[in-house]
Amino acid sequence: MDQFETSLNELLMDTFDTILKYESQSLKRLVGDSITIAEAHMIAYIAGQDGQATVSQIAADRRLAVPTITVAVKKLERKGYVVKVPWPHDGRRSYVRLTEEGERVNRAHSLLHQAMVRNISDHFQPQEKAVLLSAITKLNVFFSGLTKVAK
Repeated sequence: MDQFETSLNELLMDTFDTILKYESQSLKRLVGDSITIAEAHMIAYIAGQDGQATVSQIAADRRLAVPTITVAVKKLERKGYVVKVPWPHDGRRSYVRLTEEGERVNRAHSLLHQAMVRNISDHFQPQEKAVLLSAITKLNVFFSGLTKVAK
């Protein structure tokens, strides 16, 4: 690797780890030890779907297999964050709905992200913000393509 690639590799690893630690510690402080970041992001997706979504919809959003999401939903159900509700028009199907506790976790997680983004944004000039968004968008497109190939 050349110097740019070495520096980029170190920055990507360090930034990813730091973001995960920050989010994990903040989430723990806000709602306790009972939820993981992955679970909080699943709850956020469900909340964004008017508080209910099918397992297939969640799997597609998370880019994971349906059986993996089924297991995760069962864990969230045991923890009291979601309930499975039969589909009104087809008893064979069901959707996942947030409980009051799930909605509370989502609000806390949403506030965490708002504060994080606002604090980051405060450190950049308008022109720098445009460059940052462009660069992160390119990273997101790159990594999204890799996760599709990995399936």
